[in-house]
Amino acid sequence: IAGKKLFQLKNCVDCHTLAKKADGKLTPVANKRADAWFSEHVAQESPIVLQKAKSKRRQKRVLKKEVAALDDFLYQSKPEEKKQISGLTEDVFDGAYLVYQNNCVNCHSIAGAGKEIAPDLTHIAKEHGDKEWLIKNLINPQQFAPESLMPKFNKLPEADLEKMAEYLLTLE
Repeated sequence: IAGKKLFQLKNCVDCHTLAKKADGKLTPVANKRADAWFSEHVAQESPIVLQKAKSKRRQKRVLKKEVAALDDFLYQSKPEEKKQISGLTEDVFDGAYLVYQNNCVNCHSIAGAGKEIAPDLTHIAKEHGDKEWLIKNLINPQQFAPESLMPKFNKLPEADLEKMAEYLLTLE
């Protein structure tokens, strides 16, 4: 889902579309190209994808992360997943991007993506389907798990926390 938000934020839609072409192929999906093609294409042909970062090293790290999110959305999503994604609200897309942007998957996994240092969030809505609980947990995770190493997101705007919770509520 974060990949779809990136697709919009990075203005990919200025040159590419997700609609089917007359021949039935999707653009920019790289039909019949090598797996590495997309990463190389974005790195070489689309410097616009880079976030503003102070150092080249940071730019490369951000680019790699963003390419992975775009790749997951464009190439790894199954048709039924893309259909589900298309029905989500803008707040859910924003929330997915905020979860990605705040590096939650550096510790948590979601549907097999990310790390497994912290609890898997794949089914968090089934376990904690309460928006207020999710927001309180983002603001102060130690309130619910005193031993938690999760950072507090108490400096994020309330609107961002609500969007993150909206996204997390889709994870059933």
